[in-house]
Amino acid sequence: MTRWATLVALLAAPCRQEAPPPAPAASCLDRQLAAKRLNPFGDPEGTMYAGGSPLFDEKTGRSTPREQYVFAKHPDIARACGADAGP
Repeated sequence: MTRWATLVALLAAPCRQEAPPPAPAASCLDRQLAAKRLNPFGDPEGTMYAGGSPLFDEKTGRSTPREQYVFAKHPDIARACGADAGP
């Protein structure tokens, strides 16, 4: 084949579409929040936060891990996920 024929053959060949990467498996916490129609922080969907996140305390400069924050607010979710909800 000539170069042009090879080029035409390659362009005419159907492009292989790669499958999208699989979605990451949802954690127990995320499944529980979705079932209760809560946002990722355990509050009603649409809740707005000063500073953008309830996990960061602007007064102290400290952050709280999301799981700890949600489990403290929702001990039932902590129990369902086998986590210690704390005191």
